[in-house]
Amino acid sequence: MLIPLFDYEKDRIIMQTPFIFKGKEYLHYPDGVKFFSLYRTTRRINTFAELEYIAEKFIWLNEDFNIDKMKIHFNLLSERQNGHIIRTYGQNRVENMVEKVFDRKKEPYCPKLRKIIFNPMKIIEKKEKMRIVGMLVGRKSRPTNDQINDAIEDLWLDKTKITVSSVAKRLNKSRHLVKWFFDKQQLSTLEKINTQIKSENDLAKAIEAIDVLTEGGNKLKMRELKKFTSIRNYSVLKKAIFNYQKGV
Repeated sequence: MLIPLFDYEKDRIIMQTPFIFKGKEYLHYPDGVKFFSLYRTTRRINTFAELEYIAEKFIWLNEDFNIDKMKIHFNLLSERQNGHIIRTYGQNRVENMVEKVFDRKKEPYCPKLRKIIFNPMKIIEKKEKMRIVGMLVGRKSRPTNDQINDAIEDLWLDKTKITVSSVAKRLNKSRHLVKWFFDKQQLSTLEKINTQIKSENDLAKAIEAIDVLTEGGNKLKMRELKKFTSIRNYSVLKKAIFNYQKGV
């Protein structure tokens, strides 16, 4: 499920890289094509750096957008109550960031090229999309090292636990076609990465809790933070407090 980050109908915001479909259900790019989107998965925005990256995509997709309107949209996006972000950032900081990104207008980082672009105006069931991807990309063929590494990077960016099953699902392959990649060394590396992912997710959870507990100027107490989050790792809680105070 993809969730729009902005009320795109209000100011006619372009929410993803535009393509000319000419009535087709999808477009196929064998060599891949850059694709930017202003939708999110169930994962929320965790850091100010992520918020800035979204601003870079926003102005790249909406080059002639009014900067004052852009500031309004990002002030709304940066409030925790809207459900998109784990903590609230101050208006001055957000608006200064928007001005910097607006003036720079650099092309955003694209982590992965898309080979199939589905027409957003066509209703296509997930099963049919999987069939199309399998037909064009080669569902029964064994994925390459690069394809598996791309899937691992996608899961890492989503802060989702990386397993043979999750990688296979991301590639629309069977576990059998993917598991060859995961030798003992790879599994050992993934165990460390997953530990880091869990720590980062706990950190995000703790920062959100701090934002809630200190709302209205209340003083933060470590005991309440532990109880609120059920996180017992003191170093994670301490880092969350440090990052929150620094505005990371």
